[in-house]
Amino acid sequence: GDGFAHRRTMGDYVIEIATNPYPIDKETKDQWNGIAARGSVCYYTTKLPLTSIIAFKLVCKKWKSLVESPFCRDLYLSMYQNSYCSSWSFMCRGCETETMAHYGSDNWCLTRSLGSYISSFLAEKFENREGRVVAYTDVGLILIYVVTNQSFYVANPVSRQCVEILPHNHVMERFWILGIVTRTEDEVVLGYKEFNNPISLNGKLHWLAHNPEYKDFLVSFDFYPSGDKGSDRCRVTPFPDLDKTTKFTRACTTCQGFLMYINIVSVAEVDKLCVWRLKSEGWQLVSEISTDIVTAGFDYIPLGMNPFDDKLVYFWRGNMEGQDLLSINLHIEEFMVHEELERSSDGRVLSSVGGPREIDYIKESYYSSFVLPRWLHPFPN
Repeated sequence: GDGFAHRRTMGDYVIEIATNPYPIDKETKDQWNGIAARGSVCYYTTKLPLTSIIAFKLVCKKWKSLVESPFCRDLYLSMYQNSYCSSWSFMCRGCETETMAHYGSDNWCLTRSLGSYISSFLAEKFENREGRVVAYTDVGLILIYVVTNQSFYVANPVSRQCVEILPHNHVMERFWILGIVTRTEDEVVLGYKEFNNPISLNGKLHWLAHNPEYKDFLVSFDFYPSGDKGSDRCRVTPFPDLDKTTKFTRACTTCQGFLMYINIVSVAEVDKLCVWRLKSEGWQLVSEISTDIVTAGFDYIPLGMNPFDDKLVYFWRGNMEGQDLLSINLHIEEFMVHEELERSSDGRVLSSVGGPREIDYIKESYYSSFVLPRWLHPFPN
């Protein structure tokens, strides 16, 4: 307490600390010094990629507690609030086949795709116990079913965090595709639940179903309702094109926190690529463009939308002779056929599935987007 201001440089910032002109005891002074030290550690920690922060947490309990604190999380997110993109992949639902991957220059700085992290994690963690991924999320968690003892695990394959959850009460005589729904608050994962037949988003699960007339509809259930929405936890929404001729089997994808539906619909004898967004009042048509922009005819199957960019839709086609990955920009109505491996000017990598061994399976599959979060959340128990 000498009354003089102190300056402390933190990166591009200079912080002036005005000391108390009145004497303070040693305990209070130590507390203030501790706060300043923790602030400095948090600041420089947030400059690291998340893969390095994972290792940083392993140094000691104090560093782990500091990294997982709300202060460090909020500081990190505020510094990278304009960096919306994270690593993500399209995965065949019910297996570990990766059809497309986006990774590289983001807050994780991965040098390989999420699919490779998943396969190496399964080999390391479960060895010969036949662990299979049965569901993916947009918060970096996967649901794993181990065939040999019929147990389930929730894991982050990049951080290698993993927890076993209680198995179902009955013995499973056949393998069911399961889903996991997560609850988040301020970008923190607070919990999760597992269920059959998944499309998981924002604490809700969505099922594709049929009525007695074989018309498709969507069943949505909110497992974490807020306020007085208990009576509105379950809703049934018919698909918007039931009275039209469609090209693809109906399936949904996710983008920017919304459930999206993509199909090619015949409108006045003209094929239109239509995209709908699910809102509280029902399906909203957000894009409708002609498929004539693809000159060679549209013999592709849809993979899904870019989870962070609502103008980009991805399609795939293939046979024993080769494969193509196609992206369509809905805003400017242009398409691009991608190479098997591409690098952008900012270091991002886009890769598509290689080799003909999975083609028949891919054609018959549904796809889930697996997305890493913007921050390394404490793992819920």
